[in-house]
Amino acid sequence: MTLTYLPRAAAAAAAAAALFALATGCSGAASPSAEAKDPAPAAAPVSLPAPRSAPAPAAVLTPAPAAGEVRTEQGPFTDRVKLTDLHLTGAPAVTGHIAISSDVSDTLALEITAAYYDAQGHLLGTGTFHYQEEGEESHAGQPHTGPRAAGDGIGFTVPADHLTGTPAAAVLSIPVLVNE
Repeated sequence: MTLTYLPRAAAAAAAAAALFALATGCSGAASPSAEAKDPAPAAAPVSLPAPRSAPAPAAVLTPAPAAGEVRTEQGPFTDRVKLTDLHLTGAPAVTGHIAISSDVSDTLALEITAAYYDAQGHLLGTGTFHYQEEGEESHAGQPHTGPRAAGDGIGFTVPADHLTGTPAAAVLSIPVLVNE
């Protein structure tokens, strides 16, 4: 069938429909959304929670400590180490020996903190011991040749820092332990 046999009104309607189809697109689908016109946004960076810092020491020990007592606070690393020969000195400081029992690789970082308490169990202050076997900051680029925390272990001293009284006891914690 050709257009010559159709009435003029039908021919005009067909022409208008063809023109409309060309103007709006032939697919019959709705016009593309703004999202489809824009390139896909880059994936958002993965956001990890910030590392937790060590919890603050308890303001009061319960039960009150015995004179000279050194307790070990259970934490994420206490099952990986062996703490022995713990003593509260008159300096004041806590001394002892630590051996990493779970791994024989180099210890990249170790931190031991001590919370110092009076005879009634009130917090007087804290101190920190830092240890590193590898790295330029601690050994000026030289390999570590001294005792290692892994294996036989090392002796340590956690000096008290700015105490508000005379300590009768201490609680040790290990907030950082990083092995190679």
